[in-house]
Amino acid sequence: MRIAVRSLLETVACLHLINRRDYLDDLGPLREAYHDSETLFAKLQAFRASLDTDSSVREPSVEYDDEAPF
Repeated sequence: MRIAVRSLLETVACLHLINRRDYLDDLGPLREAYHDSETLFAKLQAFRASLDTDSSVREPSVEYDDEAPF
């Protein structure tokens, strides 16, 4: 997940370079890509946060005797 977030940030940095160096005459696609990157970043962060929580299903731990049961 962290690689995906870093890759997205690198892509946004490239968008800024494209704008700064005037590579595009029409800024519409650049604005659309930037807007989409904001949405994707929010989704990635939410997905990452959902993975970080301890919401897994577990059985209660049971103590075992050291002696043989039979």
